[in-house]
Amino acid sequence: MINPIAKITLLFIFLSFGCRSKENYTTWSNYKGSPASIQYSSLTQIDTSNVKELKVAWEYHAGDADTVHQSQIQCNPIIVGGILYGTSPQMKLFALDAGTGKQKWIFNPFDSLAGDKRSSFIMNNCRGVYYWSDGKNDKRIYYTAGSYLYSINADNGKPEMALRQLLQAAFYLLVHKGWNVPGI
Repeated sequence: MINPIAKITLLFIFLSFGCRSKENYTTWSNYKGSPASIQYSSLTQIDTSNVKELKVAWEYHAGDADTVHQSQIQCNPIIVGGILYGTSPQMKLFALDAGTGKQKWIFNPFDSLAGDKRSSFIMNNCRGVYYWSDGKNDKRIYYTAGSYLYSINADNGKPEMALRQLLQAAFYLLVHKGWNVPGI
């Protein structure tokens, strides 16, 4: 007869190994690496024994750093289909060829605002961007700049105006007209 503590131990070991993920994390297409924010890659080409041998392959300079006001980048860029998406210190969204660093496009949120543009982005940081696709031709990058949520075409960097206008109208009604929506 097996001791009850041994049974519990064996059950725990069985469940621990049975719950291990078989998923390979070989891309970085989500904020922090995966929908679960695991911050891990199962790629093995680079490890602790050879990381010191890495050399810079390319650098990207958005050209909008503000050294007087100590601007910063807090964005966790993502890579989807060989394209790196990230944001600059002035909240510009960019797409780069991940292999070469060559810029494909850049979206400037200031270009789509009327009136006082600077006050929309004071003390603003973007922690990450989100990629969405319908699995066919519709590919988008979602990100925030100031109090605005942008839906940007991932192929050409153009804003998807219909969504933006809808969200701005909803935000206006919630904030300025006092609409009470449960859960928001």
